[in-house]
Amino acid sequence: MTKFAPKIFVLILILTTISCKKELEPDYKVIELEYGFDNYFKNVRDNSEEIIIKQRNIVMIDVDEDGITKIEKNVVSDSLIVTELKKYIIPSPDNDQMPKTIEKEFEYSGKVHVNKNIIILGTFDKKLNYEKYREIRNKIYIAHNEVRNEFSRTKFNKTILDIILATGEEDVIKWEEIRQIFPIRYMEMVE
Repeated sequence: MTKFAPKIFVLILILTTISCKKELEPDYKVIELEYGFDNYFKNVRDNSEEIIIKQRNIVMIDVDEDGITKIEKNVVSDSLIVTELKKYIIPSPDNDQMPKTIEKEFEYSGKVHVNKNIIILGTFDKKLNYEKYREIRNKIYIAHNEVRNEFSRTKFNKTILDIILATGEEDVIKWEEIRQIFPIRYMEMVE
């Protein structure tokens, strides 16, 4: 990352904050890009489709130079990072402290609650050891994959790996539904 990247990120956040509607909760506008390997070449999105993100749908992860991790300002031990993140990734429509949800209907998954535009924002101290950075970043993806796998086992009686490796059209649609129900929207910056 260049030394200008954090400054550019802050500038983008300021500009989006200024352009947002005046409500009790600030909105952030983000253009979603899907960088999955299978979608690498066809990754084009209509710029008119902006994603509005409410403040409570931004999950903040702060890691200081000693590797002490805070999720939403609460210190979390390394062994509990995955468990704590899963609380935010799994939709919880009855809890006002968790990300906002909407109900969607899918062909194979049926009606399910989905987090509305959740984003995980990781802030890492630039003095942090690279190995520690990599370990914490991997736990973010592990949390997403565990949630997807648990959902897959519950809804389809298959592991996520079984669905991904299957060649049938039905399994391809199921995998796409799981990706829509539990999208990975992760941003990070180094301070």
